[in-house]
Amino acid sequence: MRMTDQGVWKLGIDVGGTFTDAVLYHESTGEIYKAKVPSTPQDQSEGVLSAIASLRSQVPDGDNIKIASLNHGTTVATNAVLEGKGASVALLVTEGYKDILQIRRSHVPGGLAGWITWSKPEPLAPLELTIEVPGRISSSGEVVRPFDAELLRTRLQKLKNSKTRPESITISLINSFANPTHERQVAQLVRTEFPGIPLSLSSDVLPEIMEYERTVTTVANAYVKPVVHRYLANLETALKDIPVNVLRSDGGLSGASIAKEHCATLLYSGPAGGVTGVINQVARRTKYKNLMSFDMGGTSTDVCLIENGKAELRRESTIGDLTIRAPSIDVRTVGAGGGSIASVAEISGALRVGPESAGAIPGPACYSKGGNKATVTDALAVLGYLPPALLGGSFHLDVNAAFKVIEENIVKPMKLATAVEAAEGIIRIALEKVHGSLRSVSVEKGKDPRDYNLVSFGGAGGLVACELAKICGVAYPLIIPPSPGVLCALGEAYTGIRHEISTTMIHKLKDMNVSDFQGACDNLKTRVSSVLLEQNIMDFAIGFEVDLRFHRQATNLPVSFEQQEVIDHENHVSLFTFALDLDVEMVNLRAFAQEKTREIKTQPLEQGDNPEVENTLQLTSLYYGGRKYDEVPIIDRDRLRSGNVLKGPCVIYETDSTTFLAPGHRAEIDHVANILIWPDISERIPLGVSSTFDPIVVQLVEAGLQNVRTEMDTLIMRVAMSPAMREQPLEMVHIRGKWSVVNLEASYQHAQAFLHRGRSLSKKVKSHFLAAESTDQCSYTWLGDIFLTNDPYSCSNAISHLNDFLVINPVHYRGKLVAWIANIGHFTDIGSSVPGSMPSHARTIHEDGIQIPLCKLYSRNTLNTAVFKIIERNSRKPDFTRSDLIALVAATKIAARRIKEMCERFGTDAYEHALDILLTRNKLAVGKIIKTTLSSEKVHFEDYIDDDGHGTGPWRIACTMWKEVNGEGDHVVVLDFDGTDPQSDKSVNFALSHEMLKMFVVYYLLTVFDPTTIVNDGSFELIQIKVPEGTLLNPVWPAALSGRTPLIGRLFDVLGAIFGQRTPEFLSAAGYSDSPHFFFSGWNRMGEWFQLYQIGFGGIPGRPHGDGPDGHSMWPSMRSVPNEFLESYLPLRTVPDSGGEGLYRGGNAMRIDYVFLDSGNVSVHDDRWYTKPWGVNGGGVGARSRKTLVRYSVNQDSPPREIIESKKDFLEVSAGDVLEWVTWGGGGYGDPLQRDPHLVAKEVQRGLVADATRYGVCLDAAGDVDLEATKILRLEMKPQQDLLSKEIFNRGGSMKELRDRCLEETGLPPPVLPSGRNLRGPITQIPHLRELQERRKREDALLYQA
Repeated sequence: MRMTDQGVWKLGIDVGGTFTDAVLYHESTGEIYKAKVPSTPQDQSEGVLSAIASLRSQVPDGDNIKIASLNHGTTVATNAVLEGKGASVALLVTEGYKDILQIRRSHVPGGLAGWITWSKPEPLAPLELTIEVPGRISSSGEVVRPFDAELLRTRLQKLKNSKTRPESITISLINSFANPTHERQVAQLVRTEFPGIPLSLSSDVLPEIMEYERTVTTVANAYVKPVVHRYLANLETALKDIPVNVLRSDGGLSGASIAKEHCATLLYSGPAGGVTGVINQVARRTKYKNLMSFDMGGTSTDVCLIENGKAELRRESTIGDLTIRAPSIDVRTVGAGGGSIASVAEISGALRVGPESAGAIPGPACYSKGGNKATVTDALAVLGYLPPALLGGSFHLDVNAAFKVIEENIVKPMKLATAVEAAEGIIRIALEKVHGSLRSVSVEKGKDPRDYNLVSFGGAGGLVACELAKICGVAYPLIIPPSPGVLCALGEAYTGIRHEISTTMIHKLKDMNVSDFQGACDNLKTRVSSVLLEQNIMDFAIGFEVDLRFHRQATNLPVSFEQQEVIDHENHVSLFTFALDLDVEMVNLRAFAQEKTREIKTQPLEQGDNPEVENTLQLTSLYYGGRKYDEVPIIDRDRLRSGNVLKGPCVIYETDSTTFLAPGHRAEIDHVANILIWPDISERIPLGVSSTFDPIVVQLVEAGLQNVRTEMDTLIMRVAMSPAMREQPLEMVHIRGKWSVVNLEASYQHAQAFLHRGRSLSKKVKSHFLAAESTDQCSYTWLGDIFLTNDPYSCSNAISHLNDFLVINPVHYRGKLVAWIANIGHFTDIGSSVPGSMPSHARTIHEDGIQIPLCKLYSRNTLNTAVFKIIERNSRKPDFTRSDLIALVAATKIAARRIKEMCERFGTDAYEHALDILLTRNKLAVGKIIKTTLSSEKVHFEDYIDDDGHGTGPWRIACTMWKEVNGEGDHVVVLDFDGTDPQSDKSVNFALSHEMLKMFVVYYLLTVFDPTTIVNDGSFELIQIKVPEGTLLNPVWPAALSGRTPLIGRLFDVLGAIFGQRTPEFLSAAGYSDSPHFFFSGWNRMGEWFQLYQIGFGGIPGRPHGDGPDGHSMWPSMRSVPNEFLESYLPLRTVPDSGGEGLYRGGNAMRIDYVFLDSGNVSVHDDRWYTKPWGVNGGGVGARSRKTLVRYSVNQDSPPREIIESKKDFLEVSAGDVLEWVTWGGGGYGDPLQRDPHLVAKEVQRGLVADATRYGVCLDAAGDVDLEATKILRLEMKPQQDLLSKEIFNRGGSMKELRDRCLEETGLPPPVLPSGRNLRGPITQIPHLRELQERRKREDALLYQA
């Protein structure tokens, strides 16, 4: 507490999008006054001052009361980011890292085809204001290259000459977490060159490892800093002598002076207020300490888990497209608020709720402000849960308007009986989404909801609380705090000052020096204490937290501790860990200081009797569970007293919110005015449910399956150890119906669940994966069985190489088989002669690694330990293998539990009927797209992978597509891969699953035409796949499969080309469809085995929707591993102009320079070094990939440069050698002469385009567009460009021309044509392959003739 505090007034103010809420609280007497005034987005301080004036008018002699502090939750920083109204930020980074924000760890959000329509956000610090700083610090803090101040001074002239002058400057240098010396030196220079401009240093804002996260967080801090500074300074001036504190994202307060500097900690200020209010009103004042908060507002809903009176913090906060590393209360937000719009998908006919919102203007239809779309609030009005007027009777509702929009927008399209039925469906769908969010903060973290009480607040939270509690299975009572509509402001009034400081300390626990650790703790304690002392806070507590991880992992687990524990504990390893046989290391250490606030006091609540008669304002009618209730009382909450008991149904009204006590529930008012609600077990509520199937159950089952999928993903992230499944997620989940086949489902961390219910176990399951090599053991299933295989030949190519392990869990409910759950995960190492188990030289699958035929990993819940040990013993990374396999199994088990819960909740028949409807709906939706968008005319396309790593190539993939009508009258699309080359003698073959390809096709169709439709395999029968046996895409045993990556990627290019020729919405250029692999392994100087497995990324192609992003991944949710984590001592950067020119340019490639500090063994998988990523509709080709090994170990001054083949094993490197890895760029889309010249000029300035003349653009000496010269140049280039634009595809030359120029352009000889080889092995006995090989010889003779 402050030294001057003697029991005074505290003011809490929370600014929302529609209203500004204020609470005035007296610490000694417990008096509380409330105000709710319209927000003023143009200047939030106006709404704040209006709220203060309203409060003073309520308090006797209010103008003369002394307010000790204004504790303020504000969205000023958040809005600056969301609206793009922050400062102009310059960024200073280490040489080679200028594109760090442009690349953004190569992440593309969304589903499998999300890259087609995703618009990459502009970085907060533009490239034209990014300056590279000379000098380099190592990850251990040593100076590798000294800082050159004079060179930087020269480079800073670019900022001084820029047309956009920086308003804020960020300094973020590589490895500054280990040594901030260079950042401090740079800051000293910048202050002299740019006096008065705010600086943000990454070593101050976030002194932790991971360069992108540290940089983007510091840039965000700089971006909002002038805005926050200006706002707070103006507010302080207006308030005069009232000190201002701002609510941080972690639920504590910062004084204005601190908040102005640490602005990134304010970005989640709004949601934190409600959680703080719950803690203060419920956890601190009642016996209920374990809580789940549920804050349902106008646009969205926020949920949070509170355990032992404390909310869990997370280290990342996401605002719009921006994710920063800053502590925030772990609040999960879902787009299901009162204003969320309900709609019916045009193609599928499915009912959707959110995330689009009607907002404050026009708002719900019942608000009479022009809203014409059905919302959740309209549904609540139709059901009668809202009183006739809100805000003390000043805001009247138009219930008839709510009926009208629901009838027009929902009832008619879905052919429902009444608006009431539709309204109940809207509420149930919205609550199912909220249910998913509540699971994300509870069961996904291993917490049982039955141990937590639900606390419901916000404007709409009390209206649906009874139903939500029933769905979630939480503990009772359900709690509605007083003034739930202004709880955020109340929480802020109660809150104290908080601050935290962190540092990175990477040490194995077993090797950690305790005195060094104590010294680090003491240092952090001193620093964090000084921040509170500066704010005149004398009474505060100090706490510590350490981030732990398994050795060489990149995912951390925070663990709290007290410093005295370390002093007293003899074994600090056991202090932080449970019994493990793995090395655990410390990564980050942080200390926080929290002000000790006074005990919350309130004025005593009078004891009362049953209030149902005397406190009833009026009677109303409402609907619940399909039944109408008349003469339902509307009760004034302000008149309720402690001990009052209420019985549902009734509506409890107060000025800022409304609570609906549902039938079958009873409520009691406790001593601090909370409403405590229990189910009334003495009363059975008859529901007006018809005997026919409820169509809303379909949506609930679909949403439930989406939630299951998300929960499985989260569990994998918690349990798995390998970077392949955690940092670069290579894990795929499957949920299937009763007799389903198991197919791949992609889009990691996105909840598209695939469903299928066949009619014959023998025809479906056995034919797909049980029959190929099944034993007697696997020909039947029992309760508790779990199947396992990694052999593609055992499961009809459901997996495509041995690194992928498939776990299959049959789900039984009450003795009946109701579902199949499957998980597929990529394992880091499963034997073979090459670390990583993906050898390019393999000739048969026996050389790829260990093969596990289909077997039972668990039989009747008993583990097959022999199989488990075989897998573990055949891996160079047994720890990874063990944990990853456990993770896959655990995820299927949690999914099985959720499926059974749905069967219990809806009934097995209803659940299975819902699956049938979902499948049919998907079939109809995709069928409509096929019928209306695809042509019956045959379309053909061919593409290539360059070689097999042993000098043979290019290998052709040919596909012909057409549409036909089947015997049932359905329009069916046929994909025929006749003409694809016979399988390779090496490992580049791809065992293509027909079901996976169908999934790709469905994703393409729905992403472009109806992205709201959830993908399932109901439409798969509308897609026919024909792949000749013995070809690259359908190899026969024992063909090697370990190098199939290029073919997977090329399949994406082929699909885009084949669909795009007749449907322009699909037509993208060729791009970074591959995922090249880099492996580096060996023994370090400490005698420890190391093994790096990294996936590279490149240029996304130009698309109908715009430019291809630079240096990104087309595979969903993949991210590049941070360089600081890899200790890669030279930079990661994009390569200028490597994307194809076009109206929309192709994305640039990436270059990574690997500097080897130890000798070891390297393997690479890559492609597109020979053929070029093609452009479309006149667009140019993308740049090829290349890899060069610079052997500094041989000669430091003149090192030999060795061009490396695209696929190579056993490349020996020595300490000091450098591998320059350049991926390929994306092809361009459209006529580059139509591109905006000013955009070209800007991209030249940003370093994304090196040659403006490729776009027919001329620049003057200042870098501006020379309009006249550009006009002349474009006229000169037009005839040649017109010729190029006549063809759909531009390959950069004929195959013969590419072959003739190969050595000159790449430094490598062209590969030998596959048609010249002699077929060997089992394929020689397949007649059509012999004919195909002869045909290919004739075609190549014509194609490459002189």
